[in-house]
Amino acid sequence: MNFDGFVAIVFIILLAAFLWRKRKHVNLQKALFPIFYVVMYRSSLGLSAMSGWAKKYPRVLKALADLGVILGFLGMVLICVQLIYITIQSFTVTAQPGVQLVLPIDAKGVFYVPFTYWILSIFLLAVVHEFAHGVIARLYNIPVKSSGFAFLCILLPVVPAAFVEPDEKVLQKKSYRQQLGVFAAGPFSNMLFALVSLILFLLLSPVQLAAFDTVGVEVTKITDGSPAEVLSVGDIMTEINQQQITNPGNVSAILQQFSPNESVLIKTNKELHNITLGSHPENSSQPYFGVQLKSAEELNQEFALSYGSWTAFIVKWFNGLLFWLFMLNLGIGLFNLLPLGPVDGGRMFQLVCFKLFKNKQTALLIWKYTGLFFLFIILINVFMGFF
Repeated sequence: MNFDGFVAIVFIILLAAFLWRKRKHVNLQKALFPIFYVVMYRSSLGLSAMSGWAKKYPRVLKALADLGVILGFLGMVLICVQLIYITIQSFTVTAQPGVQLVLPIDAKGVFYVPFTYWILSIFLLAVVHEFAHGVIARLYNIPVKSSGFAFLCILLPVVPAAFVEPDEKVLQKKSYRQQLGVFAAGPFSNMLFALVSLILFLLLSPVQLAAFDTVGVEVTKITDGSPAEVLSVGDIMTEINQQQITNPGNVSAILQQFSPNESVLIKTNKELHNITLGSHPENSSQPYFGVQLKSAEELNQEFALSYGSWTAFIVKWFNGLLFWLFMLNLGIGLFNLLPLGPVDGGRMFQLVCFKLFKNKQTALLIWKYTGLFFLFIILINVFMGFF
C-alpha cells in the first residue's frame, strides 16, 4: 500500500469516528441510504471571525465584494462559452471533456488527484469559499445561523465540503447589489486563492529544480495491446533513438518525428528495447505508443549536503500542494459561476433574470431552462469522459 492509500484509510476511519461522536449535531440527508447520503455537521465555528472581519475592514470588503460581482459575471460568460465550445469540439475532433469528476481515483473519465493533495485542497478551498460567503453576509448585516462541514457518503464519508447558513429571509430583503456580493464572494475568494497559490508555486519552483535532477520519464500506465507492452510500469525511459528524454511532453515531440510502423530504439534504466510504433486509434496517420508517463527525478546530492534531503522532499511535496490548490481553486471556482440551479452562479443569474424581466414567472422560467441546458451539457461531458 502506498502513502496516499494509507492516508485515505486513516482519514476515513478518523472521520467516521468523529461524526459518530458528534452524532447529536449531525444531520443526515438521505438519498439511497445507507449506500448514498449526505452528512452535515453544524457548528458555530468561524462565525465570530466572520463578524470580526466584517467590522474591521468594511470599506475594503465592500470594494472587494463589488469587484467580485463584476469578475463573477465575466467568469460566468467565460465558463459558459468555453463549456459550450468544448462540448461542440468533442463531437467533431478529439478533445478533453469540459467537465470531469475530480476524485483521488485513477480511472477513465476522472480528473485524478492524489488523495493527500485532493483532501487538503478540497478542504482548504471549501473553507475559504464558505468563509468568504459568511464575511460578506455579516458585512451587510445578514445573520449567519451556523457553519459546518458536509460529507458526501458512499457507504462511508468520502467527499468533504463546508457550508455557512445565512438567514435567507433577511438575505432576500437586501438590495440586488448586496445579494450579488454575498453570492459572488465564494467563487471570487477561490480565484484569489488560486492566484496566491500560483505565485507561491512559481516562487518555490526554482528551489525544487535545484533540489532534484531530471533523469527521464517514468512509465505509470501501459495500454493493453499497445507497442509499449514490452515495457513495465516503473521503468524509467531515458532516450529515444539516442535523443535524451527530459519530460513527458518531450517524448510526444520526439515520437511525432516518426510514422506508424517505424521502429524506434528506447533506452530505459534497465535495458534497450526496439519497438515498432503503431497507428493512433483516432488518427491513423499519427504514431502510437500507448503509455502514460511522469517526470522521473533524483535528489541532487549537492543540495542534500547543503540543506538536507528532507528539505528537498518537503519543498517538492509543498510545491505539489500549491499546484493542486491552484488547479482546483480555479476549476471549482469557475464551475460555481455556471448559471446552474443552487450554485452561486445560478443564484446570481436568477437575480439578473428578476432585474431584466418584470414578470417574475417569465424570469423563473428563463432561469430554470438555462440551468437545465447547462446541466445537460455537464452530463454530456461527464458521460463522454468515460468513452
